[in-house]
Amino acid sequence: MPNVQALVRHIWAAELIWSQRIAALPVSDRSGLPTGPVEALFDLHLKAVQNFRTLLDDTGYNWEEPIAMDYAWLPAEIRKPTPRKLMAHVLFHGQRHFAQLSTLVRAAGFPSGFKGDLLFSRALE
Repeated sequence: MPNVQALVRHIWAAELIWSQRIAALPVSDRSGLPTGPVEALFDLHLKAVQNFRTLLDDTGYNWEEPIAMDYAWLPAEIRKPTPRKLMAHVLFHGQRHFAQLSTLVRAAGFPSGFKGDLLFSRALE
């Protein structure tokens, strides 16, 4: 990624697009999604969260029914994942990239003072 904002866009755009796939909603064209500012990118995340909340509230939703994926970059043997697996992928995808980002920012000389664990932070007090 050329910069931090591009990585954040990748994370939240992927969340939105996967949430739409899982919910059988029209899938956004990635090229039409905003490239910034960060507030516009955060809106992508909020839309994805709303899609996921709607699915989680739907007691009749079948989390085990495979979803056919027509992405050529996906190996053929994994082109029919369950929504459950896709949801787990989305959650880990963002966490992995944000961990990479925090490592790169610290390595570039921008220490955050954060000890690397929510338990040791002042957040959610």
